[in-house]
Amino acid sequence: MKPILYHPIARLNSGPGPAIATILLLLLSALTLRADTPYTGAGWIIGAPLPGTWCTNLLGQVGMRGNAHLVQVQCSDARMTGRRTVFVNGGAQADGSALLYGAAYQEVGTWDASGTNFTATGGMWETSYRGAMGADGSLELHIVGYGWGGSIDGLRVEETLTRAAGPIMDPSIPYGYTGTIKPPPLSTNLVIDDFTGPAASGSCYPGWICYGPDTHTYARTDGQLVVSGHWPGVITRNVPDTYTFGGEYTWTVADGQTLEARVDLVNLGANATAARMVLATASASGFYSAFKGHDFVALGKWSDNLPWGPVIMFFYEKAQVPDANVTLSMALTKSKANVIITTRLLDKAHPDVVLYERSFEDTPNPDPALTSAELQSLSGMNLTLATDYAEAPFTGGAAAIGVWQYNYDGQQPPAVATFDNFEVRKYEVPAIGIAQAVQLSWPVPSGVNWTVECAPTVQGPWLPVDDMALPGIQRMTVPANSAAQFIRLIQAP
Repeated sequence: MKPILYHPIARLNSGPGPAIATILLLLLSALTLRADTPYTGAGWIIGAPLPGTWCTNLLGQVGMRGNAHLVQVQCSDARMTGRRTVFVNGGAQADGSALLYGAAYQEVGTWDASGTNFTATGGMWETSYRGAMGADGSLELHIVGYGWGGSIDGLRVEETLTRAAGPIMDPSIPYGYTGTIKPPPLSTNLVIDDFTGPAASGSCYPGWICYGPDTHTYARTDGQLVVSGHWPGVITRNVPDTYTFGGEYTWTVADGQTLEARVDLVNLGANATAARMVLATASASGFYSAFKGHDFVALGKWSDNLPWGPVIMFFYEKAQVPDANVTLSMALTKSKANVIITTRLLDKAHPDVVLYERSFEDTPNPDPALTSAELQSLSGMNLTLATDYAEAPFTGGAAAIGVWQYNYDGQQPPAVATFDNFEVRKYEVPAIGIAQAVQLSWPVPSGVNWTVECAPTVQGPWLPVDDMALPGIQRMTVPANSAAQFIRLIQAP
């Protein structure tokens, strides 16, 4: 199905061996499936159930609306052979040419020898197009879309349609097609663990690497993972004084890709300050860390370029999100030399419901970060923080989960968090980054174009917003009004 991302604008202001084998199999499968397949073909109009009308307004402008015609399509690739229904809108130019745009839907199937009887074999191409018709009736259109169902589910298509000069809708003049079937946008999921094995308990989960001072336990019980840390007599001055996290999976994220780690937070105990999601370098020489507290969300970073202890805190924000049955997500999107870090909390029962979301862009240069005084003013916690430094963002390592406690007096009881369904995803669908309320930005994977649409409700009506392309990234400003309460990206012709 076509990937669509919705972002409520109203909120903008405010064991290693088997794991590595699995990863290699996923990568080999991805390389096999990601080959482009060119094709050529021809099509003939076989009917026009809705001829459409040409309309002229008081200014003399001429437009075409409401045309729908059927096309018999024969292609060198059987996946592009079928019956196409084309909907046409257009506007005439002063020289007699016309700009055309619309949607087309093609059932995949076969035609008999006479070309009159069609048999659907499964799958539908859903496309949109833009182009021009010459004053002589010639055509050139650019078509893009996605397949769903059958053997084409998730595949993309890019196509150029041409037609020789002649009367409009003449069934004897064929359409010519030159196109490419492309693999789906990269999307691989690897379940690190759903914790359904037999009960086990120890200072680290079997097959994982775990970190943290003093006493910590990882207990698999009742299909869940209970992480506990206890730091008696330790007063927290730095984040690493009273923490534990553990995990596995070697990950990398390439330019234009997003890697996302997710885990269900079954419950955050009252004595824990925060549950943590960590994306660390392979050698644990640096990591990003998302904190989900009882009433806050924060994002931090540490590197061995820093003295052991102080961390960099990019943001700390109050957020009233439940402590149970939520999904904690941290995603990294590489955009040239930068990495966009997105922290999200989702409703576990309704995964499409975003309870919290905030992005931060880590660059090779020193980036804005909280001071110790600013953090204390926001949170009441007296911690030593570091300023950011010049270093390339992290793009490979391990995913981990754990618990952190602000043990302000050294007397706090054990901190406990319960987790389930730990997984890592990688995909090419761009995640929208938001800055200054309504300035949108997203990475542009090679060969894929996107357009932005806005609507007052999720049901629509969806209308396009003009955008401006920059090298490797796209940015635009969307009017913050009642007609643009939701935003989505769709692939554009």
